[in-house]
Amino acid sequence: MQYRATFARAAKLLTLLAVTAAAIGVAAPPAQAAGTASMTATAYLTTRAQAMLPGASLQALRSSFDTGSPQAVRESAIARGCGLAAQGVGHRIVAVDCQVAVVSAAVSPIGDSATVVAHAITMITWRGTNGGTSQEGAGIDHTIRLVRRAGRWLVTADTYLDDQTPRYLEAAGATPAVVQGAARRLETAATVIRPCVAPLSPIAPAALAGEPADGPSVLRPLLGYATYDSAAAKAYADKYCLTYNPTYMAYSADCANFASQTMFAGKMPQVPGDYENGWLYNKHGTSSPSDDTCSHPWIAVMRQMAVWNGRYTDARSTISELGKGDYIYYDWTGDGVWDHVAEVVGTNSSGQYIVDAHTTDYYHTFWKMGSSSTKYRYAHTRAKVPLPTL
Repeated sequence: MQYRATFARAAKLLTLLAVTAAAIGVAAPPAQAAGTASMTATAYLTTRAQAMLPGASLQALRSSFDTGSPQAVRESAIARGCGLAAQGVGHRIVAVDCQVAVVSAAVSPIGDSATVVAHAITMITWRGTNGGTSQEGAGIDHTIRLVRRAGRWLVTADTYLDDQTPRYLEAAGATPAVVQGAARRLETAATVIRPCVAPLSPIAPAALAGEPADGPSVLRPLLGYATYDSAAAKAYADKYCLTYNPTYMAYSADCANFASQTMFAGKMPQVPGDYENGWLYNKHGTSSPSDDTCSHPWIAVMRQMAVWNGRYTDARSTISELGKGDYIYYDWTGDGVWDHVAEVVGTNSSGQYIVDAHTTDYYHTFWKMGSSSTKYRYAHTRAKVPLPTL
């Protein structure tokens, strides 16, 4: 056991040397500096998640930031707003778990600043007024910038996209201008979509009904009617909402792409047509997405709505008319442009509708995202549809 004690003493000495070097302005070795920056970013994201608990002190969260950072105030408001928003729908948060995966860490040549890219999956357990408990989750990509002050890494900025930010800021009492600014940022991000490989490769007139959810396209005869399998659509959504199916392309704004995948997993046939009017995804017989092609309605919210409505979905006036395998569309600012879509996957322990989604990756989240300005459109998926005419 002696080697363990020796190793521990050596590690402690290296840590002390690193702190001393930082204090006198000597840069730590790049690998070591990147490692400590990564640990700081991980600790910050964990602290940020724990700050959502009722009664949690926000001092630890604020102390993660560089002195005077405006984002320290904003992140404190978001953490507090998360708890208040939960209370507003009868949820008391009882536990929070945050798992952080560092994607990359880069340190400046002189070692006084760093950028850490990380993915954080936060699972929240809450108890409802009826005593039942439920769990919901979110997966968010963060780009965290840090500076070194007196041997300690401090956060100067955290760039990320969370569809719940306007809701949390509004619950925390932020001004309408701040809330609308956060909502407009979501709208801007929703339009940044990497286009499909163009032009759309010719696809056999009717891409299949009932492809295995994880496999490549295998064309089958299309005769009669397709029956929607809402349980299969829900199972697919639950499986891939916090992770991504590696056999499909992924996008910076991935909500419509994910909704299309869930609808297709529910055995709805693709819709023949051109790039703007077909609902198509072609894997070209392989499981790799590198050569995949698709049409615009597969990945774009407004185009998807236009193709699905009246063919696969019917508008409903209230959320209570929806069920598992249906869809909700979101207009973040109420400007008439639909920005987001999520799949209804059932209800929670309090009987409230919950959704799975991508862009911000959500698992079993309370459906009413957005602020008081957000508008919603409810789409019920038909149980049976005629197969496309060849």
